[in-house]
Amino acid sequence: MRFHSTLLLLCLATAGAYAETSAPAQLTLPNQQEATEAIVKMLDLGEMQDQVTAKLGTCIAAIEAEHAGQVACTVAISIGAGTSETQADFYRSGSAWQAQPSSSQDRLPFPDPALM
Repeated sequence: MRFHSTLLLLCLATAGAYAETSAPAQLTLPNQQEATEAIVKMLDLGEMQDQVTAKLGTCIAAIEAEHAGQVACTVAISIGAGTSETQADFYRSGSAWQAQPSSSQDRLPFPDPALM
């Protein structure tokens, strides 16, 4: 009987940890062009905008969100032949997406397998 109780507790703990870390079912995310434009603006890369591409990886509801619908994502930023992985928060301001440094790094995977 003790084995079954231990197994049950282990299953419940695993399910609870999964529920705690899984993303909400419905996040609104920028598309690749919108994310790229927001990253270019955040990093002040306007003169290089034609060479920059941002690809979103894992996204979650932002921790300490300052804006409605704010999401935190891992982002692969490609500039020319180089690519770097970082995290950023995205939110809508009017019809445009904005990006800002994220406070959710501890909840996002690094490196993110979704970006590989």
